[in-house]
Amino acid sequence: MADEPVFALDVGTRKVAGLLLVPTSKGYHIQAAAIVEHQQRAMLDGQIHDISEVAQAIQTVKAKLEKKTNKPLQNVAVAAAGRALKTLNATAVEQLASLREITAQDVLTLETAAVQEAEEQLIAAENRKQAYHCVGYSVVWYQLDGTPIANLVGQTGETIAAEIIATFLPRTVVDSLVTALQRAGLAMDSLTLEPIAASAVVIPAAMRGLNLVLVDIGAGTSDIALTGEGTITGYAMVPTAGDEISEAISQALLVDFDTAEIVKRQLGTCNQVTFVNVMGQECTMSAAAIIEQIKPAVLELARQIANQILLVNKSAPQAVLLIGGGSLTPGIAEALANQLEISPERVAVRGREALKGISGARNLKGPQAITPIGIAVTALQKEGLAQARITVNGRLLHLLASRNMNVSQALLSAGIPARQLYGRPGKGMGVEVNGRLVFLKGQPGEMGKIEVNGRAATLDTLLKPGDEVKVIPGKVGADARGVVRDVVPELAPKTITINGRQVTLQPQIIMNGNLASYETPLQDQARIVYEPLDTIAQVLENLGQACTGQLILNGQPVKPETPVKDGDILQTGVDIKDNSVTINLNGKPLTLKVQAGTVLFADIFNYLDFPTVPPPGKNKLVMKVNNHQAEYTTPLAAGDTVILRWDA
Repeated sequence: MADEPVFALDVGTRKVAGLLLVPTSKGYHIQAAAIVEHQQRAMLDGQIHDISEVAQAIQTVKAKLEKKTNKPLQNVAVAAAGRALKTLNATAVEQLASLREITAQDVLTLETAAVQEAEEQLIAAENRKQAYHCVGYSVVWYQLDGTPIANLVGQTGETIAAEIIATFLPRTVVDSLVTALQRAGLAMDSLTLEPIAASAVVIPAAMRGLNLVLVDIGAGTSDIALTGEGTITGYAMVPTAGDEISEAISQALLVDFDTAEIVKRQLGTCNQVTFVNVMGQECTMSAAAIIEQIKPAVLELARQIANQILLVNKSAPQAVLLIGGGSLTPGIAEALANQLEISPERVAVRGREALKGISGARNLKGPQAITPIGIAVTALQKEGLAQARITVNGRLLHLLASRNMNVSQALLSAGIPARQLYGRPGKGMGVEVNGRLVFLKGQPGEMGKIEVNGRAATLDTLLKPGDEVKVIPGKVGADARGVVRDVVPELAPKTITINGRQVTLQPQIIMNGNLASYETPLQDQARIVYEPLDTIAQVLENLGQACTGQLILNGQPVKPETPVKDGDILQTGVDIKDNSVTINLNGKPLTLKVQAGTVLFADIFNYLDFPTVPPPGKNKLVMKVNNHQAEYTTPLAAGDTVILRWDA
């Protein structure tokens, strides 16, 4: 760990606290500290409203620390208020191009897509196009082909899914903070969140197995962090804090807000408080009397904090730790314990005095010292977020990410959907064949490519400031294509002798009502019907004859379902008669003969050498019967006038 001190700033609603922290063999040492109050109410509920006023307070703190240490300060670690955090769940599902082993890149792409889905939901819910930084996410579950699974890597499947819970920070919050720092001559080196910073020093990792709640009661907001099962399990915020107590004092004592602030700070240390009201009258009251008058405001603050804790934690926690200047409000700890229905001993104020291994700057004390110390410790441990300039597909981005920033985080900030890397398969095609649905898959797509500074990279490739990222989207596979031969088995013609008469059976394939060949291209949602003519029953049905009476095949008694093959001799109880029809085709008579059944338009082609490919300059097939449009399956009767030709 470096010996250079880290400069940390806690930019609060009422004041700005700064310190220089350096690591030592026993922990940390505060080289210098300074606190400056805003001259006006430049911040409301933790959000900067007057950048110039906040920048002036930051500049004053910076100057004091530079004077104490005789060192110029340029970089600073800061924290964003917990009230700005937005947390929500989202799910992503990805269809892999083919059945194959799932890689770590597939999983990271899936997770990134889920985070992007969460951001889209957030933007839609806010009903405005506001940009967000994703400051962290965790996976809730994975699924493989619809089945829950602990780890996708190394598995084989076609569909993968994941649900994540992601936390976002509006970029406007970060941008206003960065602008105020720049006006004070500082650059943001590290950014964390106030609840995370405070938790880092008040609830170390060894304590996070307990269900604890940390409440930072500031001036504008009360930020909440919850722990359990070894980690921080959630965050919450109440837009009510110390300012509401000051407002109650102002109303009760008829004093301005600044005087109310002074009175509030004396309530826990003085028996008597003297102040001047707006009438110019000097008044002296007992602290106990004032505390009694503001009791409703204290109870309301405790009620709101308790309700938020119970909402997120689902039950009362094991203990509550209070920090921040507002935690010194008389009666707040007892009121909160009562609202949560836990022992008063389980709610305690934690100040700097409770921290181990922190030396120096003894004037920085009490619960309000926790957050600035936590910001510095988080920065020294490299657990904060840093800004970096990264170019993605020629676009310069200011990213906010961890020290181990990778390509997937850059894609999130650039708004490039991670699923673009997947070359999705082409569209499939479904056809119905004799009532059975047959599906033809599209061709697999081609995976996209990632380059960093001109070299091949992956989603988890680490980035450094100034890197150039190029994302080449995957290519979509070709849509499904096929011909009738792909879905209909080979149907060979059969020549069978039936009752002494030789009959040639030519199987027909009908697609969408038209006669089709094996090379006819398939159409999506087409309906295909064919008769295989494999059994005696199918042969007789094709000939329009009932399957009745005794059946003799090759000299042996058989049943209707008995298979037949080319060259068989069949005897039935019914004679098969020829069926002849004479029509007028294109002005000339034509006699069509079939063994049995109805004569169809398609039978004409057995008597003509008609071109199946359009001749040059003509592409429209004209088929009419008695001046009406006809199809291949249109029945023909004696005397019908038929037209068959190619037109332009």
